[in-house]
Amino acid sequence: MTPRTKALGEIDRLADTLLDFDIVDLSHTLEIGIPTFPTHPKYIIADYVSMDDVAEFKQLIMCDHSGTHIDSPSHFVPDPEDPRRISTADLSVSQLIGRAVVMAFGPFEATSHHIGLADVRAWEEANEPVREGDIVIINTGWARHWKRIPEGFDYLRGWPGLSGEASAYLRGKNIKAVGIDCISIDPGDVSGAALKAHYEFLPNGVLVLENLTNLDGLPPVVLFAALPLKIAGGTGSPVRAVALVAKGDSRA
Repeated sequence: MTPRTKALGEIDRLADTLLDFDIVDLSHTLEIGIPTFPTHPKYIIADYVSMDDVAEFKQLIMCDHSGTHIDSPSHFVPDPEDPRRISTADLSVSQLIGRAVVMAFGPFEATSHHIGLADVRAWEEANEPVREGDIVIINTGWARHWKRIPEGFDYLRGWPGLSGEASAYLRGKNIKAVGIDCISIDPGDVSGAALKAHYEFLPNGVLVLENLTNLDGLPPVVLFAALPLKIAGGTGSPVRAVALVAKGDSRA
């Protein structure tokens, strides 16, 4: 068997294996009026008619943190001379593909609940330990509040997030990325230098995903993928995030 024949056989086996998985879309639809962090630019899509061209186009104006998105390290590493300042175009996409644990907490009221270290450890004990190289997904049930503005203002009030202690613990596990179904990985009652989760993860090379959805019903372990746009100088990017779930495997 030649190396090429062996490689083709491996590709065929992988393709056949994927038929045993359901693909769950974990991304919100980008549309006018979606919730955005109050200080961030808004999402705009407009018709665009070009003279002498029969094809149809749209013009997009948006923040690089619109909708379901990633935060690149440069989002919280402002010094251009700091080697930790990695922009979106320079990310390794392998950080956003791999085994993911899906931790479920809540549901929560709009009290900016801090998910603590004890909560994370209790979940691990009851389900699955976080491994080095994992992606950690936090399901708080907050995606139920995602609606177009003005109804969507509830999504921007008092959302839950990870405490600094829990973030340090997960970062110490050498995870690749962490995601949540809220507008921010930090709880809604913190800002500025108090954004401990962002400061714990991003300067240490752990990517952050925000505004995930459809997490209910996922099993504790899935295969996860979320590919960003290759934006030069970007501090983030919208993504199309998906989970691959073995058919018949769920929390239900």
